[in-house]
Amino acid sequence: MMKSLRSATLGSAALALCTLTGALAVVPAMAAPAPATAQPPEAPSSYAISDFAGPWSSLGIEPLTITAQNKETGAAARLGLKLSPPLEKVTGLAGRTIVLKQENGTTLTSLDDNPQTTFTLVSQNSAVLKMKGKKPGQVLNLPLSRAD
Repeated sequence: MMKSLRSATLGSAALALCTLTGALAVVPAMAAPAPATAQPPEAPSSYAISDFAGPWSSLGIEPLTITAQNKETGAAARLGLKLSPPLEKVTGLAGRTIVLKQENGTTLTSLDDNPQTTFTLVSQNSAVLKMKGKKPGQVLNLPLSRAD
């Protein structure tokens, strides 16, 4: 009697295991996401000077503006960064235009280091403005988007 009960229990467990294993083999195939066929477009590794120009805004703050300072192109081109009144107040740079040059295909940097300024395009419509003053703690990292 004990032997037949043990056989019946082992037989049911084996049947349940086979059924469970079969079910697990089917579930991952049903739950697997479909392979992506289209890749998202990659951001260009280099932008034209004109892509940097224009109004840029962040968090509902009045836009800052980047404009051409000369008619040159490439490494000789100079752009001016004019902060909006709220940002001028925060940074203490009221009435000042920061002159920028193109460092590489995605980044503009200031000609002088007071404050050290970089403006990096992340895409055609988004950028990051970073400013660092001479004193400790004088740092601004501001994500931006096109305001036009």
